[in-house]
Amino acid sequence: MNERENIQQCFINLLEILEKQRPGYTAILGKGLTDESIKKCIKIHPIPESLIAIYSCVRGRCYERSNDFDFPTYLLPGYDLIDIDKVDKVIELLQQVHKDPDCWEWQPDMIPFLYGSGGDYYCVRTLSDDQSVVWVPKDDVLYIICQSIKDFILIVTECYKQNAYFLDEDRYLECNYDLEEKIIVDFNPNYYSQNDLEPEA
Repeated sequence: MNERENIQQCFINLLEILEKQRPGYTAILGKGLTDESIKKCIKIHPIPESLIAIYSCVRGRCYERSNDFDFPTYLLPGYDLIDIDKVDKVIELLQQVHKDPDCWEWQPDMIPFLYGSGGDYYCVRTLSDDQSVVWVPKDDVLYIICQSIKDFILIVTECYKQNAYFLDEDRYLECNYDLEEKIIVDFNPNYYSQNDLEPEA
């Protein structure tokens, strides 16, 4: 199994966990695309193989399709996987506001792939020496989460396994933020220093 196949399998394993928690979840995200189609949908190149691996499994959450579900469609609390057809529209939005760095610290090499209801994004960098996953909150500094999408998938998977991400009694996807941070640090020991943060006492 090569690295691309390994990343795909990691993502499939995550989808299986989500499907058990919320039956029908994978169908909502739609069928994945071919590599060629994915490359046509995203104008920032080169696209990391790891991101192509995700979109070869599913196409993402599209609100133009049926929205009548009895469970949240988030991949992680508060964040949906961006529909592949909408990625460029998000990039265009971020390009327009990039002139005002106080709004978002997005950089032109970043491809957004998760979006939050508050206007925040998770992006992957596309530099030859940097394909880290960063959280780009609106009106705040960006945070480096981990060094690769593969690590990000494994972090999210572990958050579900350890119930850092869980459905509450109203079937809303919640987060134990302390446990989530601990899991992130387990995968990225440099998390605090990279983001100028102080470890919890």
